[in-house]
Amino acid sequence: MDRPLSGPTARASGHRRRLLGVVATAFATLVAIVLIPTGAAAGSTAPSPLTAQQWHSSMAQLATPAKGCYTASYPALAWQATGCTTAPATPFVPKAAGAAAGPHLPAVARGSSPAGATAAGHGTAGATPYVVGNGIDFSAGVSGVLNGATGSFATVSGVTSETGGGVANSYSLQLNSAPFTSPVCAGHPGCQGWEQFIFSNPGTGPSSAFIQFWILNYAATCPAGWWTYSVHCYRNGSAVTVPSQPIANLASLSLSGNVTSALDTVVMSTGGGTLSASTADSTLSLAAAWNAVEFMIGGNGGGSMATFNPGSTLTVRTVTHNGTTAAPTCLTQGYTGETNNLNLVGTPAYGPGTSPSMQSVQSNILTSPPSCAAAHGTGDTHLETFGGTYYDFQAEGTFTLARSSAMTVQNNQVSGAPLGWPGAAVNSGVATQMGADKVAVCAARGLVVNGTPTSLGSGGTITLASGDRIVRTGSQYVVTDPQGDSMTATVNPGYVDVFVGLGSYPQPVVGLLANAPGTNDKLRTSTGAVLSIPVDFKTLYSVYGDSWRVPDSESLVAVCGDKTQAADPSAPFWADQLPKDVQAKALQICQKDGVRDATLLEACTLDVGVLGEVAATEFVGEPAPVNVAFSEDTQDGRTSAGPAAGLSTR
Repeated sequence: MDRPLSGPTARASGHRRRLLGVVATAFATLVAIVLIPTGAAAGSTAPSPLTAQQWHSSMAQLATPAKGCYTASYPALAWQATGCTTAPATPFVPKAAGAAAGPHLPAVARGSSPAGATAAGHGTAGATPYVVGNGIDFSAGVSGVLNGATGSFATVSGVTSETGGGVANSYSLQLNSAPFTSPVCAGHPGCQGWEQFIFSNPGTGPSSAFIQFWILNYAATCPAGWWTYSVHCYRNGSAVTVPSQPIANLASLSLSGNVTSALDTVVMSTGGGTLSASTADSTLSLAAAWNAVEFMIGGNGGGSMATFNPGSTLTVRTVTHNGTTAAPTCLTQGYTGETNNLNLVGTPAYGPGTSPSMQSVQSNILTSPPSCAAAHGTGDTHLETFGGTYYDFQAEGTFTLARSSAMTVQNNQVSGAPLGWPGAAVNSGVATQMGADKVAVCAARGLVVNGTPTSLGSGGTITLASGDRIVRTGSQYVVTDPQGDSMTATVNPGYVDVFVGLGSYPQPVVGLLANAPGTNDKLRTSTGAVLSIPVDFKTLYSVYGDSWRVPDSESLVAVCGDKTQAADPSAPFWADQLPKDVQAKALQICQKDGVRDATLLEACTLDVGVLGEVAATEFVGEPAPVNVAFSEDTQDGRTSAGPAAGLSTR
C-alpha cells in the first residue's frame, strides 16, 4: 500500500487539477472541471477564476495547437504562437558507461588509500555518499505508459548561490525518460531511444527550453541531421526563449514534458504568470514506451556539475500523468550524465490522487542513506517495517528480516545477559545475500565476505565481481547491489544495528521487516497467515516470530561464530522494569534528545537503560511510526505495575 506524503515532503501544494482536452471543443469541459469549484450549485453562472497555481497546472497539460513555439499569460487558458530559436548544440549527455553497474553506490572522493585497508578493490578515503547525477537519483515509474510528467521543487532551503563551471546561475533542469525501445533503432543491436525535456540556464544571456533526442548505442554513422557523441547520436527540437532564472527563483520553477503519438512538448514555468512551450515531432515514439521519468537539476550540459553553497537542501517533486491515481513506483536510478553536489538522502514520500507524485530530498547536509523504502532493527531489539509498523522483538535465534527477489537479510539475536539484562535481546550479527555474494557484519568478528574474514579500513571500499559493493565509514558498513538494494550495519559495543533499503518500491518483500502484501497495518507469517495489529505476546512470538526462524543449514549469520539458541522470551521486558534510577536517567536523556512520540520514547528509554547513552542516537529525529504492532503502550497485561512516571502512553 502506498504511504501518504508525510514530514517535510508533505508541505507541497494540494492536488492539482488536470486537463485532458487538447482541442477547442474541450474548453467547455475545462470550465466545468477546473473553473467551477467543488460543491458549486448546478445553476451557477459565475465560476470562481483559476488561482495562479491552478492555471499553471492546467496550462502545463494543455496541448499546443501544432509544432512550434508558444507562450501563455495568466489567466488566459490559451497558447499564443511565438518565434522559435536554435537550441544549444551542447549534448546533455547520458550517464557514463559503467554507471549502470552501480548507480546507487557511494561515490568515492579523491585522496589517499585508507590506513589498514588490505582487501583488493579498495577505494580512497573521504567518501562522499550518493552525489546526485550520472546514474544516482530517484526516478518515478508507472504501470502502463506516461503521457506527461512535471518536475518542481516542493521546498528549497538554505540555497543562496549556485555555480556551474565557475559561472553563477549556470545549470539545467531536466525531465529524462528511461532508455526505451524505439523504432529508430531498427537493425542496430543494443540500441535504445532516450529523450530529455530540458531548461538550459547558462547564467549569461538568454535561457531556453527544448527537447533533446538521443539514439543510444547506435554504433554506426548517425542519420542525417543527427550529431555524433561517442557511440550515440543526438539532435534537438526547436527552442523557446525563456528569461534567465537566477537560482533564487528555484522554488517557483517547474518543467513539464508531454507526449502524443505525433508531437512531444516541453513546457517551462517560471512563475509570475507566464509559460513557455516548444513542440517537436515525436521523433523517437516515446509515447508508446515512456514508463519512468527522472527530474533533476544539474550542470548546463556536457556532463557538468551544478555546485550549490553549503547548507543547501531541495525537496524534489515529480508528478506523473498516466491516466491513474496510483502513486508512482520509486526506482533508485537516474539517466543523465549531468550532476550536482547534493547527496540523495532518506526515503521518498509517495502521494496518490489526481496528481500522483513522488517527493525526495537532496542535500549537502548528510543524514540517512537513500533508498526507496527503509526498515530497521535497532537496539534491544526494535523493528520497524518498510510500511512503518513498529514493534519490539526480543526472541533469540536467527531470523529472516527481509527477502526479495534480489536480496535476503538475516539477523542473529542473542540474550542481553552478557550486557547485564537477561530480559533483553540484541543483534550479535547481521548478514545479506545479494546474488551470489554473502556478506556478514558481526559484533565480535567484524566483516566476513563470502565466508572469509576481511579487513576493511574506515573510508575503504570493496567492489565485488558482481557489482556489489561494501563501503565502510567508521563503525558503519554499507553493502549495496546494482539494483539499489542495501544493508547498512553499524557495529556498537556488543551489538549491531541494521538498516535495510530497497532499490525499488513497492515490490514483493517478506520477513520480519515487511508488512502483509498491499498493507501497512498487518503482518504476515512465513506461511501466508495475515495478522491484524496490534498482536498479543503469544501470537507475536509463537506464531509470527517462530515462522520466520532460519534453520542452521540456511543461516547466513553462522559465519559470525556466535552460539545461537532458538528461544522465545517468557515475558515482555519494558522500560518500566528498569531500576527506577536507571529508568529516570535514561528517560531524561531521551527527552533531552527530543524524543517525543510515546512508542519511541519508551523504546529509547529501554535502550539507553540497557545499552548506554549512545543508544539514544538512533532515535534523534526519528519520525513517529505509522502504527505499532507490539510495544509497551499497546499491551495492557504487563508484568509490572505500569509505565514509569514521565512516560506517556497512548
